[in-house]
Amino acid sequence: MKKPQYAWREPYVYAILETDPKLKVAQICEAVAAIEQRRLSPVETEAERRSLENAWKGVQALISESSVRLV
Repeated sequence: MKKPQYAWREPYVYAILETDPKLKVAQICEAVAAIEQRRLSPVETEAERRSLENAWKGVQALISESSVRLV
């Protein structure tokens, strides 16, 4: 069975995979924006809720590793 695709997932994956420190900040910001946008609406399935929660934890780790300051 194919995993469902969520619109917020692509920016998140790009942020994880980015290796250029100058581009990484922008990718992290895109991921944060996409995840936050999705969080504005009710999450219908438990699977997406867990994925969204894990992605948010991943973004937080990226921010910590990159010493990125987001306001």
